[in-house]
Amino acid sequence: MFWGHLATTALEVHLNQLQSPARLKTSAEKKLIETILHAGRHVAYYRESFKRAGVDPNRFNGKEDLKKLPFLTKDDVRNAFPHTIVADGTDIKKCHYSATTGSTGRSLPFIYSPKTFAFYLSTNLRVYTMIGYRPWHRTCYIKYTAMDPLNIGPFFNFHHIPSVAPIEKQMDMLRHYKPDFIDGYASIIYEISRRMTPEDLKIIKPKMILCNSEMSTVHQRNTISETFNCPVYDEYSTEETWMVASLCKRQNYHLFTDNVWVEFLDPDGNDVKPGEPGEIVLTSLKSPAMPFIRYRIGDIGRMSTRTCDCGSPFPVLESFEGRADDSFILPDGTYVSSLKILNTFTMYIKKYLHLMEEFRVIQKEKNLVEIELVKGKEYNESQFKELTDSLSTLLKHQVTINVTIVNTIDLKGKIKRKAIESRVR
Repeated sequence: MFWGHLATTALEVHLNQLQSPARLKTSAEKKLIETILHAGRHVAYYRESFKRAGVDPNRFNGKEDLKKLPFLTKDDVRNAFPHTIVADGTDIKKCHYSATTGSTGRSLPFIYSPKTFAFYLSTNLRVYTMIGYRPWHRTCYIKYTAMDPLNIGPFFNFHHIPSVAPIEKQMDMLRHYKPDFIDGYASIIYEISRRMTPEDLKIIKPKMILCNSEMSTVHQRNTISETFNCPVYDEYSTEETWMVASLCKRQNYHLFTDNVWVEFLDPDGNDVKPGEPGEIVLTSLKSPAMPFIRYRIGDIGRMSTRTCDCGSPFPVLESFEGRADDSFILPDGTYVSSLKILNTFTMYIKKYLHLMEEFRVIQKEKNLVEIELVKGKEYNESQFKELTDSLSTLLKHQVTINVTIVNTIDLKGKIKRKAIESRVR
């Protein structure tokens, strides 16, 4: 059944690229109305929140009525999952379960139906094919967990490189697999590029590189591109809603309106003009089992009025901003990517679901790291020690790690939580 969904959705997302911009816009507005109507009828959380806001979903007429709906926050999702925010009649055991910290440092669980998960994987594939990927290319993906193998003979040959592995190990794996395509965190690939030797470059010769899961800078992408002598692209996504946008071959971001409805808002909740920075608010269009409606992710972005000659009908965006974390500088002068630190926490959040509610990791000195921790409802000291032991190994046992238990992490009025922070310069 899942493979059938995957084949169908892979065809769907690639056919969407052949539609006109006007037809894509009409289709997205139709899906938006269907999403609101479904949520108001079948999801208890939205039935109540719409009622409190005085909104009748049966009379929802599209984007003009969207501003009448309340925002959804990560705290709302945590408090409602799974009892009220999962659609009535959903068998969670048959769904794909996931959890994330994003860059916020707070555990967030959610589910997708098998059909939605297949669609999300297909949007991944579309990002690949947009930049020239072909099924016979050998691919190395740098993530904290491995996905189920997709290999079909010589096709879809994917190899996992753990994001928390030491950089020497990551480079050894790249030398072994000799990938045509590298997909992973910008900060880690950037770190690898700085370690490459002329001999390495004779072995590791990718045709293209895709950065994801954190904001990559133009400097990072240019450095990586110059090192490996291949084009470097960037995609923007969330674990909760998957693909939001990606760079095309012309280095323009395209917004995937067949997957998400995106608003760019000022502090008063009004739409900003194209080119002006606005808070990104997402509504998922393809996840009826657990919809995200007017979901505040805390990122900032800019819409564009430009068109792109790459042939994609999806609208162009100027930029996404606000996701960069800091790398830690160790006493011996080496750097440890913030994503490796964040992934260490994410692994244990997935291993022990209610171990922690929230955290923040601060490097105050080169040899001193402090963790602010809000305990989860099933906090276990020995399980958390597993995490700190793993973190100490990642930091090469060069730092002291102090843990402070707190009731809440103070945001100091900011929209965006920053889970990983280095105060060392």
